Formats: sequence, C-alpha cells, structure tokens
Amino acid sequence: MKLDLTGIHIEVTEAIKDFVERKLEKLDKFFDDSTICHVTFTDKSKGKQRLDIRIEYKSRTYLAESETDNLYSGIEQLISKIEGQIKKDKSTAEKLKKEGLPEFEQVEDDENIEE
Repeated sequence: MKLDLTGIHIEVTEAIKDFVERKLEKLDKFFDDSTICHVTFTDKSKGKQRLDIRIEYKSRTYLAESETDNLYSGIEQLISKIEGQIKKDKSTAEKLKKEGLPEFEQVEDDENIEE
C-alpha cells in the first residue's frame, strides 16, 4: 500500500510517518500494492488535532476521521475504524455469496385475471 501523508499547518515528522506506516501494516493483507492511503493531519484548533484517513480500493472508499488530543492514539482509533469497515464489507460479501442473490417471486398470471 502506498502512503500519502499531508500536514496542514503541521509538520509531519519522521516519527509520525514511521508510526503510521507500522500501524497501517495491519491493513496490508486486505489491499494490494497499488492501493493509496491518504492520511491528513490538521493543526490544533480549539486544542484538538484533526486526523483523516482515506483508503481508495477498487470501487470502495474507506474513510475515518477524528478530532483528538493525542495524535498517536487518534491514529490507532482511525485504523481500528477502517478495519471494522473492511470486516463489515467482507462479511456482507461472504453472506451474499453464501445465500446467493435473492430470487424474484414470479406471480402466476392466471391467478390474477378475473373474468
């Protein structure tokens, strides 16, 4: 997975970059190498930092955003949110595959015709 880090009114240090890369390794098993992960850090406003993680994969976009006092715990929370979204999508896909697509009930035309 390719990583795109953006800092708005904040410098993205090497320590922050390393931390994000380490935490995102948990999600590598769900995505291929061409997937891009956008992480945006916004400087403190009213004492909190805003964090956004957006992963675009095939036709699906996984998005998590948060305002937090602690940058590192905020990143962990966002990654667990995205992990939950991925697991939900996966279980939904497995359920549809297992049950198959619902079949439409066909109404007998003879029963509905009144003479």
